[in-house]
Amino acid sequence: MRSFLALSMLVALAGGIWALQYLFHQAPPAKTIPDFSSLHGYCAHINAIQPSEYVSRQKKLAGTLPESAAYIMEPGPTMTYYTNIEWSLTERPFLVMLVADASQPSGIKTIVVTPMFEATRAVEAIEDANLPDEIQPHIVEWIEHKSPYEVAAQVLSEERVDAVFIEPTIRLFIFDGLSRVTPGVQIASRALQTLRMIKSAAELDILRCANRATEEAIRQVRPHVKVGMTEGDIATIMTRALTTAGLTNTWVLALIDENAAFPHGEPGQTKKVGKDSTVLIDTGGELKNYQSDTTRTFFLGNREDHNQTIVDAWYLVKRAQENVLSLGHAGSTCAEIDLSARRIITTAGYGHYFTHRLGHGIGEEMHEEPYMNQGNTDLVLQPGMTFSVEPGIYVPREFGIRLEDIVVVNEEGQLEVLTSGLADNPWTLE
Repeated sequence: MRSFLALSMLVALAGGIWALQYLFHQAPPAKTIPDFSSLHGYCAHINAIQPSEYVSRQKKLAGTLPESAAYIMEPGPTMTYYTNIEWSLTERPFLVMLVADASQPSGIKTIVVTPMFEATRAVEAIEDANLPDEIQPHIVEWIEHKSPYEVAAQVLSEERVDAVFIEPTIRLFIFDGLSRVTPGVQIASRALQTLRMIKSAAELDILRCANRATEEAIRQVRPHVKVGMTEGDIATIMTRALTTAGLTNTWVLALIDENAAFPHGEPGQTKKVGKDSTVLIDTGGELKNYQSDTTRTFFLGNREDHNQTIVDAWYLVKRAQENVLSLGHAGSTCAEIDLSARRIITTAGYGHYFTHRLGHGIGEEMHEEPYMNQGNTDLVLQPGMTFSVEPGIYVPREFGIRLEDIVVVNEEGQLEVLTSGLADNPWTLE
């Protein structure tokens, strides 16, 4: 009987809590995940980078490298860009050396320098790379009681290399080791670095679908954001939408009201959605090794009841985006792109609250060159370059607004949005 009475009391208590939450329009405690099945297979028609493209990439590299030169890199995006070889960074150097060689079908001789005990795994990594016949990597092993840098230097000498370029992100101890045994080691030139910034049609197909899927996922999540939800609750359903759309390695930054004044979050105190809240979602994921990154800020409640200052700020940020699309073109410097947005926000009196660069390049990495900032006066936009346009206004302890879309410099030299379009309004995002 006591058990029955206790159970009855618990049921009544739960029912009372639910009723109160219903009356006050609070989200129920049960974490019901909405159905996002319409997103399933969103990018199923998109192909990964095909083997033949690695030949094209190496040919462009061969056309940019000086004669008798080599380009050396560690595991990371540049290595996968040219060889599709995946490897993890450790304290033991694993290097790919791309040597200019006119006798090779791609114009490049691909040499892999690996620890001896990892040689078998290196062979497997090369097999998994599924490279075309035109690219046949040559493996060179180094044993651990000897110097990997001396082994690399010996190879370079045998290949008669007299100019050595290294990937800018190479670790200092690798740079130091190579410099000690190979004179004239230098950071890759701007021309070499620019090759990876210019995306091919296949890369753009992946980036376009990844970012459209992300934008559509935000659009579908928007109606499910309810009063009483936490930032974590929003992130949970956002993650479900992204993964349903086929994205992997997803991430979500969800911020509510004054917490959105922290551009990258971590405000220290989580918030819950109120009836007139401002919600910022910055999110993305990976599709076939390429990244998405989209931000939308939207409002809950009735239009006539919302804080007009915040509403005006939203439309000001959108106008800054529109100005970039209108004025930006091939030949513009990255600094000019940043300033075309910044001037709009500064003229309206919010310049002090636009605290970060306008945008970043995107591809295999979520943040890569080119970077849109006022100091980047030398780098000029070229067709195929992709980057984010994400102006923002962040008023501490009050509100934050950011809108972000990925754009490409198209073949006509104009900026083209890779999402389906800029957000139209802060209530429906249509």
